[in-house]
Amino acid sequence: MKTLLISGIYRPEIGGPATYIPALATELQSQNGTVEVVTLKNSTDSGIDEPWPVYYTNRDQFLIFRFIKTYLSIRRRIKSSDFVVANGLFQETAIALVGSSKGSVAKIVGDPVWERAFNRSETSLNIEEFNKSKLNFRHKAQRFFLKWSLNQFSQVTCPSIELKNLIQDWGVNKKVTCIPNGISSIESRRNSYEYDLICVCRLVKWKNLDVLVTANSLSNTKLVIVGSGPEEERLRSLAKELNSNVVFTGKLEEQAVIDYLFRSKIFVLISDYEGLSFSLLQAMACGLPSIVSNIKGNLDVISDNVDGIIVDVNNSNALIDAVNFLLHEPGEITRLGEKAREKVSNKYSQKSQLNQVIKLLRNS
Repeated sequence: MKTLLISGIYRPEIGGPATYIPALATELQSQNGTVEVVTLKNSTDSGIDEPWPVYYTNRDQFLIFRFIKTYLSIRRRIKSSDFVVANGLFQETAIALVGSSKGSVAKIVGDPVWERAFNRSETSLNIEEFNKSKLNFRHKAQRFFLKWSLNQFSQVTCPSIELKNLIQDWGVNKKVTCIPNGISSIESRRNSYEYDLICVCRLVKWKNLDVLVTANSLSNTKLVIVGSGPEEERLRSLAKELNSNVVFTGKLEEQAVIDYLFRSKIFVLISDYEGLSFSLLQAMACGLPSIVSNIKGNLDVISDNVDGIIVDVNNSNALIDAVNFLLHEPGEITRLGEKAREKVSNKYSQKSQLNQVIKLLRNS
């Protein structure tokens, strides 16, 4: 069985798809399958050596040129593949699938139309409000193209019931299966507690990292932000302006991310939207308590005062209060962290999740 795996981001970049695609590739190879990967990278970055071929298109070029080159790269490799999995680049993949009878699965973890609009300050609505609102012509066109693209796949999967409902509301008529994200086990080790707070994510607007940087300044804590993205320069400037003690690491390899988690006390994720955050599961697997925003994707994972603390995404004081509470109650850091690690071990097995996707592929 030869599977073509497609993603808009890939390790060492931060984000669910960047870690998910290599994990799926490893599982497929362990079952005597072969894989190829098509993805994007910045022209200044070098590719990484993998046990499978990885074909890159430079991200930082005119969009139409990038789109055509990516489509051609996917189309060329679909011909020799038995199955296709796309965790991004849905439009390019869908066009390449036209006229093909290959089994295919689209794994979608958010609403790219809303994400794009929010990042460009074209809307201030959250994802739910945006999906209920009357879209302008540009956003309607993007939604139509996304819906058409997802309908070219044999099946669609997503990590949360909330997102499944949104996808079906868009008019996607293919079967949508909810498969929560999973994570491989991480061996416990001693935490050095060098950082009070850590956040691991792509640096984009809806992660509300400006709120976190501000709270870090007011709490007089030490924060490490792991990841890169379009908000990085603005966040660096804000941290300098507020004299907020923040370390920006940029993008890191997965093992380096885990090392930073084991050097931190509390994981913070106060996004406006999450499907099911891989970084949150990773932090829980490392035994960190989490402070998360009260959005559906986080509420599906964290139980308040059981394995983390839930705060109102619109109340920055609630975040500061939660941080100060945990830092003054080290016993709670230990208790919540142990419960978080136990939950991930029992409920979010990566091997089980990957095999559910592979089963979908074989039945597509």
